[in-house]
Amino acid sequence: MKVWLALAVFVAATGVAAAAPVADDFYRHPGRLVAVDGARRLNLACMGQGSPTVLFDAGGGDSTLSWRLVQGDVAKVTRACAYDRAGIGFSDPRRGPSDANAAAADIHALLVAARIETPVLYVGHSLAGLFGVLLSATHPRDLAGAVLVEPAFADQWNVISKAGTAAGAPQSASDKLLVLMRAQIPRIRQCAKLPPPLPEDCVAVDSDLPPALAAFVKAQNSRPSYLLTNASETESFQNTSTGISLDEKELKAVTPGFGDKPLIVLTRGTEVGNPGFTAQQSVAMNKAWTAGGAKIAALSTRGVQTVVPNSTHYIQHDQPQAVIAAVTRAVLAIRGAGRK
Repeated sequence: MKVWLALAVFVAATGVAAAAPVADDFYRHPGRLVAVDGARRLNLACMGQGSPTVLFDAGGGDSTLSWRLVQGDVAKVTRACAYDRAGIGFSDPRRGPSDANAAAADIHALLVAARIETPVLYVGHSLAGLFGVLLSATHPRDLAGAVLVEPAFADQWNVISKAGTAAGAPQSASDKLLVLMRAQIPRIRQCAKLPPPLPEDCVAVDSDLPPALAAFVKAQNSRPSYLLTNASETESFQNTSTGISLDEKELKAVTPGFGDKPLIVLTRGTEVGNPGFTAQQSVAMNKAWTAGGAKIAALSTRGVQTVVPNSTHYIQHDQPQAVIAAVTRAVLAIRGAGRK
């Protein structure tokens, strides 16, 4: 999925120590189930004390477990809360599409219903990064700042595919890749109708998880409600062959911006290949992804982008200390601004 004026680009060069994971049991049970829409509830799992509260939001299809190597250390600095979007983890599914507008509305409703003191520091990974950008436009008073880890951006398909074409790839390569990505959607919906145990291609589980935790995640992600949510999130984000995605339309309808709030964008330092493209074309596409993150950082006058060495899309797994350091830096910046 991923220089501008007044934007500093930093390269993290420090050695990264292993972060202590939160105890597995913390994520195997719901934290606080908060009603946000009648009887519909969202799972909120908090630890630590202090202000501002940090709200962690995982990437597409991921639960609070995505932050198991980060949340505990952040909780030593301030209150650290992770939540499951509707239909994921322990949260109830929603009616209607799982799109960006729905995600931003749920975050605002959660903050109100849980009586979390605002503004908060929002930490979003991948697809949740796009949700954070939308939230900054629709509910700016909710956010004191943001740390966005490998954030998706609204026009990323066009930007990245055009970079590949400009590097010599035929248009057919982009067309085939889009067809391949969109083929996931009906397959996921088909998986939701299958009896357990589901085929391996229906349920993806992080191979780095301890066996008991991996089995727990596999069970959660095999539920029809989860699979349908995952399909809807994917469909809402991905472009079609004839037009832009629903999420992109929703983001284009607002004017995103973070003003002068702390905004840190973390970008992977390891390049990835793309099916159907040469290594050289993939390099160009990776540069377009990095430039997309820089553009997001430019939404704040205090925005910075950090390229994290030896990290893939899941920086919070590969280099958790880099995420912890960025969150801590943003927390201290927010506290400093509050004392002025």
